[in-house]
Amino acid sequence: MRANSLVVLSMAAALVAPSLLGHALAQEQGKASQSDQKVNPEALVLVDFAKRIEKYLDVRKQAVKDAPSLKETSDASQIQAAEDTLAQAIRTARATAQPGDIFTPEIRNRFRHLLYPELKGEAGKNAKEILKDDAPPTTAVAFKINAKYPDGTPLPTVPAALLANLPTLPKELEYRIIGTHLILRDTRANIIVDYMRDVIR
Repeated sequence: MRANSLVVLSMAAALVAPSLLGHALAQEQGKASQSDQKVNPEALVLVDFAKRIEKYLDVRKQAVKDAPSLKETSDASQIQAAEDTLAQAIRTARATAQPGDIFTPEIRNRFRHLLYPELKGEAGKNAKEILKDDAPPTTAVAFKINAKYPDGTPLPTVPAALLANLPTLPKELEYRIIGTHLILRDTRANIIVDYMRDVIR
């Protein structure tokens, strides 16, 4: 029964970040019915996403330890140097990372499904306009794992309605949409952790 699905997902919660799993569990509860499925595969895809985020955070945590610490400063050059040092430590720690390590095909499909309702009709038209307002050209950003997000390039606003439909991220990460593509950006290291193309249609 569907109740078993919630038990399975609740047991998994001990393994991954509660803030990320909360979204997956909430979606599962919201769709509860009399179905005989033992597990909701859509919710499990979000659980898998949470686990992959946690794996990245583990790698990142070690990279932070390996990178020289930065004392509090307002010196832009020192802040930039610390950012670059952390970015390089993360690149070294995940030198074999590939596109899709976090955004697997299943996760990409699930994200497109979550975003689709907010991208259709009049509301969707408005959301797309917001995305265009401060978006850099797609040629300005290198869609490459561990690539630096270019200095001086605008970080486009992601409409609140779109963010509300996606799994919550920890403070170390954020979603950004460049043209029709979605990137996962490390907020402190300023690198692209993973990306998916053509999420906006």
